[in-house]
Amino acid sequence: MNRSDLLARMARLLKREVGPAVEADYPKTQAFLSAVVLERMSAELRLADSHSEAGAADRVALVADLDSELADAPDSVRTAFLALADGGDSALCRFIEALYGDREALGRERFDRLLGRVRQDLRREIDRRMEIAG
Repeated sequence: MNRSDLLARMARLLKREVGPAVEADYPKTQAFLSAVVLERMSAELRLADSHSEAGAADRVALVADLDSELADAPDSVRTAFLALADGGDSALCRFIEALYGDREALGRERFDRLLGRVRQDLRREIDRRMEIAG
């Protein structure tokens, strides 16, 4: 049995056996709350690999989509973009900061287009996190 399944079984036990058997309100609430926490942990473990792969694929696609758009970008934007391919979330944050820092140099239309593309990936990341919380 893997860790995700074990946590899910523990959550079911707390919900079906322990919680209903407890008389006092506070301990009963704690049993049910513990079950919810274990369910979330189980989902996070179960989905970790697929979410990681999807995030990496999103990053590769983002870099591919923006590469030609940023060939003549200001140096700070281009430098942050080049770091984006190999970096994690902090590299994405630096890229967004660089976009905002050179917003005027990029022009409103270009800035909006670049940031809009980044927001697509951020939305997918939020959706993946919501899948765990769901």
